[in-house]
Amino acid sequence: MLRQHWLSTAAISVMTTALAASAMAQGTAQLEEIVVTARKTEEKLQDVPISVTAFSAKELSERGMTDVAKVAAFTPGFSFEKTNRYGAQGGTSRPVIRGQSNILGEGNAAIFVDGILFTDNILSFPFDIVERVETIKGPQAALFGRATFAGAVNLITKKGTNDFENKISVRAAEHDDYEVNLLSRGPIVEDKVFYMVQGRYYDFGGQYRNTLDGKKVGQEQSKGLNGALEFKMTDNLSANISMGYNEDDDGLAAIALQDRFSNNCFLNKPRQYYCGEVTHPKTVTLDRAGLQGKEGVHRDSTRVFGNIVYDSEDFILTSNTGLFWTNTEYGYDSTFQGGTAFSLTTVPGTTVARTATDPIRVQSTLRNEVTDRDEWSQEFRAQSAQDKAVRGLVGVFYYQRRRALEERHFAATAPTIDFGTDRVDNKAVFASLTGDFTDQLTGSAELRYAQDKIGNYKKTATVAGVTYTDLLIEKKFKSWSPRFTLDYKPMQDTLIYAVAAKGNKPGAINGDPRFPENIRFANEESSWNYEIGTKNTLLNNTLVLNLAAYYVDWKNQQLTTTFTFPTGGTQSYLINAGKSRVKGLEASVSAVLTDYFTAGAAYSLNDAKFKELNDPEANELFGNPSVAGKYMPNAPKHQATLNGKFTYPVSDEVNGFLRSDFAFNGKKYDQIYNLAHTGDQYLLNVKVGVETDQWNFTFFVDNLTNDKSPTTIVRYVDQMNLNVAPNANAALNNVAGTTTQERAFQMGLPDKQRFGVTASYKF
Repeated sequence: MLRQHWLSTAAISVMTTALAASAMAQGTAQLEEIVVTARKTEEKLQDVPISVTAFSAKELSERGMTDVAKVAAFTPGFSFEKTNRYGAQGGTSRPVIRGQSNILGEGNAAIFVDGILFTDNILSFPFDIVERVETIKGPQAALFGRATFAGAVNLITKKGTNDFENKISVRAAEHDDYEVNLLSRGPIVEDKVFYMVQGRYYDFGGQYRNTLDGKKVGQEQSKGLNGALEFKMTDNLSANISMGYNEDDDGLAAIALQDRFSNNCFLNKPRQYYCGEVTHPKTVTLDRAGLQGKEGVHRDSTRVFGNIVYDSEDFILTSNTGLFWTNTEYGYDSTFQGGTAFSLTTVPGTTVARTATDPIRVQSTLRNEVTDRDEWSQEFRAQSAQDKAVRGLVGVFYYQRRRALEERHFAATAPTIDFGTDRVDNKAVFASLTGDFTDQLTGSAELRYAQDKIGNYKKTATVAGVTYTDLLIEKKFKSWSPRFTLDYKPMQDTLIYAVAAKGNKPGAINGDPRFPENIRFANEESSWNYEIGTKNTLLNNTLVLNLAAYYVDWKNQQLTTTFTFPTGGTQSYLINAGKSRVKGLEASVSAVLTDYFTAGAAYSLNDAKFKELNDPEANELFGNPSVAGKYMPNAPKHQATLNGKFTYPVSDEVNGFLRSDFAFNGKKYDQIYNLAHTGDQYLLNVKVGVETDQWNFTFFVDNLTNDKSPTTIVRYVDQMNLNVAPNANAALNNVAGTTTQERAFQMGLPDKQRFGVTASYKF
């Protein structure tokens, strides 16, 4: 059932509609036409025969979308975790497209900046320099390459123009939320040399308090400088170089733990469980003092992009080069309950001593994970002119990543763990061929052959009691990724299309040096995706209606299980297990209802279920190892959005506006058992303001109904409250003969309701 605050949403929608009803009748206003590069060439969004959701810079600004997480919240079929649940060990944040989720390892979708793979955390990337965001759904390996198993998100940055643009924009909001952006771009030599330069400062004070010291958590601070130079040497030859430097200095993440005493089901099982919607914590309990000033994220990132294009009448040659350097320290309390701030040697409320290897006792739960990530990619491609009846594209691609990771601690009893340097080398060749069978019917075929060499290097490592020097473990994976598309235009503004594409995700390495050799690697996974859809532009570009349906046959997924070390302690790792299928439906509509009122709605159904999967813990819980028929974890089945904007003239130059954006994101399960979940999320953002061509002033309320659903939930363990009888609830007493830690559930806390203002001025 919808929650009571749905009434607030309905009331605002009714109010907005009532205002629209009083506006002038339909006149000359039209919907914004967006050009995308989802197929490595510029095409109108409505002419691309694949499912793409795109937001222009204007719409990003109007909706207050300042990072990828906010884009995902209002993009059905796309979800994104703001909080990295596993620290640096868990890698980067993981976009989820069309229900194809995962928990550890590389994400099933990837994020690109100007077509160049960006595997670092994207949340502090400055959206003030973003010209467009394209969320491309379905496998994109044929043209975008590795890590696009379920889709790709491409951020296109702004470049210089012949018209000078200088802009200052500021935001001030509750909870010490402040941001300043300065942007300047224009010609150095008209028609020949252009520049863009941008600076950003962002500070956020956090919304939740830590019970141990009364201080805020969730603080964020970013400082960045970005620039670009574009050269048009001749009518045919152009080059662009862009650079960016960013510093992040964030406090402890707002992550809470629902402990074992809340467990309400399977209480007679060794680990026990929680069934239903998890609680909504108002505070966190984290040992900040024990981290000795290393708490939170401290990250320096540098990027350099180079692009050269030779464009003749018959063909286009393109070179794209990308370089990234990122250094990160991430300090956190991995008990997520301040375990080391209490007794190190006994269990709270008892006199029972912890074992000598207990992680709290040795203080290995206080972690400072230090990573050094270097990336380089190079792509060359040649493509024929797009006005030919038969047109093609060929290219080569190389990508290299080196990522060193150490887990440092703060006590002599917990030595540093060197996870070594993960290595990825990817080589690929790709091609596409498109032909017009008739004026209305077009077909295309795309193919990529890729070779991934994935490994881990350690200067020294001990395996099965033997110490090795210069130990390199690696494995090669080869793949073919085709995509076939057929599109038909019965009328100028109607497109009907069908797509069949193979998705491939490279294998993965489990880098913990304590793992035995037989679980070092997980093999690649694959899928076949089938999609049909239609795109329709109607009533003189005042109404757009798009529909798509798809089916995914998914095999050999990389899922997680737990390894228990002989010396004590556990660690999650990747295995290949099972088969799944995803059935989906997407629909979106945008309309200009009057010259003053525009509205839109979108919906996605992602019915992602396991077909075959056996799991040992499922057998413990249910007496049956099969979880066939269960939904994918961390992926909502239903997502929907509604938006409306009413603009009214205050004077000849000044317009007032009222805008509302509503998003529904269905519950997300913690794991494959479909027991604990986040609950449904209802977000409502409202904006009212005045603007001219030069300036804008907006008052906004984000999360008006103050929805408190966690952003994500993870199956975890209660490390502090070992199950020692007697408990107040006798059912929570330890199962006889077991010493297993009971389940707890970790959750990222949501952004609360926030009031604020934004202002911008162009000159």
